[in-house]
Amino acid sequence: MKPIYRKLKQEDLPIIVQLMSQLGYRHTAKSLTDNVESVRARNGEIFVAELSGKVVGCISAILDARLAEGVTGELVSLVVNESARGKGIGKGLVSTAEKWLRSYTKVIRVRANETREEAHKFYQNLGYVKSKKQIVFSKNR
Repeated sequence: MKPIYRKLKQEDLPIIVQLMSQLGYRHTAKSLTDNVESVRARNGEIFVAELSGKVVGCISAILDARLAEGVTGELVSLVVNESARGKGIGKGLVSTAEKWLRSYTKVIRVRANETREEAHKFYQNLGYVKSKKQIVFSKNR
């Protein structure tokens, strides 16, 4: 059966909570609802992959505007359920998000933690090239 790619619906949130835990992020339906609302309020979108009627993956497509670089698109929070990996679902999610972003910008980026070497290979196989190495600083209130 072929996967179906579509925008996230409210009823998808319980499975997205589980998928985010596979990335190492702890969420509740409420915290993810808040994040979805924030992404969409900033003109981003979240897409899911459905296989045999079950959500098996998701990705966020966001827009970023910077003084020096202008508007760029970014792929964020890509995850495919461990049981559904290796079936092209991640590729399909990326393609869906890229298509959506292309209507807003020509440049699409993706960031992957330096420890996620499999993710690096995945994105390079999709034509992404390393363009910059940075250190991220965070400050909590």
